[in-house]
Amino acid sequence: MNKSLHKHRSALRRLILVAAASLAVLAPALAAPVHAAATANSRVATFAAGPASVVKGKPVTISAQAQKVAGARWVNTGAVTATVYFDPDGAAPNKAARTVRSNARGYVRLAFPAAVSGKWSLRIPGQAALKASSSAARYVKVLPAPKPTSSRPASKWTCPAWAPIKGNAPSRIYHLKGQRFYNRTTPEICFATEAAARQGGYRRSKV
Repeated sequence: MNKSLHKHRSALRRLILVAAASLAVLAPALAAPVHAAATANSRVATFAAGPASVVKGKPVTISAQAQKVAGARWVNTGAVTATVYFDPDGAAPNKAARTVRSNARGYVRLAFPAAVSGKWSLRIPGQAALKASSSAARYVKVLPAPKPTSSRPASKWTCPAWAPIKGNAPSRIYHLKGQRFYNRTTPEICFATEAAARQGGYRRSKV
């Protein structure tokens, strides 16, 4: 009876030892989270959107650098993903305009053709060990493209209706409708206004 009891106790001790060893192996894995939380603060440094006023169709340039905190200093993040947002006047705010990859020092620089006035901003989403961060918004005013002041002739003898002044290149003289030689002049260039003709180096016909 004593031998049987001794065997049972020995088996129980072995079972306890095996269970303890298994728990020691599994404990670190059970304690670790599935996804490590972002730990480093980030910021969008030197963000710029401009120029402040731009003619429609001309480029709006966006630039910035992604930085992270390292001790008491801010340093570049290395290559990260960033998204440019645009809030157009009178439309839905904060539309994603483009997602880009920065260079190896965290710099982003790209351009968009100006269409309408609005606010530009840049966001670095949370990634790897970085927390998400956003820039302040910068407003860019888009101006209408200036109207043309001169044109090529509509045909050998005629100018477009919006630019009716005939310019004769050899003589550097311009002719207005109603003047004596207007219908007999074959224009090389047509002007919208007399001011435009004078600015182009032409003088008014005397007759």
